[in-house]
Amino acid sequence: MALNKSACPSASLHDAPTGTSPASCDYRAYSVTAMWRQRRLAARITFESPEEVRKWGRSWRLRREVEAMAHVRRETSILVPAIIDVCLDDDPAKENCCFVMERLPGRQMDVAWPEMDDKARSETVRQLRAYLDELHQLRPSDPGFIGSVTGGPAYDHRITNMRTCGPFASVAEFHDFLVAPVRKSPRPEWFAKYRSQLPDTYDVRFSHADLSWENILVDGSTGRVTGILDWEMAGYWPEWWEYSKAVRSAGWWIDIMKQVMVEYPREADLDSDLEMF
Repeated sequence: MALNKSACPSASLHDAPTGTSPASCDYRAYSVTAMWRQRRLAARITFESPEEVRKWGRSWRLRREVEAMAHVRRETSILVPAIIDVCLDDDPAKENCCFVMERLPGRQMDVAWPEMDDKARSETVRQLRAYLDELHQLRPSDPGFIGSVTGGPAYDHRITNMRTCGPFASVAEFHDFLVAPVRKSPRPEWFAKYRSQLPDTYDVRFSHADLSWENILVDGSTGRVTGILDWEMAGYWPEWWEYSKAVRSAGWWIDIMKQVMVEYPREADLDSDLEMF
């Protein structure tokens, strides 16, 4: 996987070769389908060929996604697109950088789900549970570390508004950061109340941190998971973070998430409160 620091070819939002536009393609998980989500506004997708997809964005965001994808492919059996080429820049803020990845088969999960029978749905749930169990077995080399797979900062649009934070040396340090905005609110005395509800004894695990029906590909006829996408927020997070992020969604999806990972409903509710600050 060569690092190409030359200027990337220009592309407009949703640009695609003739005949392979996102609207006419079965691989809808690569299209920008939820423009209200900030991360989608910052991502551009080009369908290079039936075998390749190019993703555009700022250098720092793409670099951390490429590193996370490589780590997951190396350490687990999860189906993640292979990286074919990268075109990044030493300046992390550089725009119009890109990487090319393998184009996986399958349909976006929310598109396939209504047409799937019970057997296929059960298979999807089974595979997701197995994949997440495998993913969450990965631990940082320094216990308690919270950040990227390469030891860099953490990133999650929920808490940083398109910027990185940390890295954090411990769960306590991360929890302090998470609750800190309360001190600047009209009710700073609530800081202690919220902080006391986040004990610092949680394990740290590698997490996707942005799991949704948009970034899971499935074979609708069999229920087989054919790929998991969008790894830019992946990294080492407290064990409750994956669940809290995943259940900010529709009811049918929440029901599935409760079947495929350990539930942390109290922490999810608490984090939802903290987001108001």
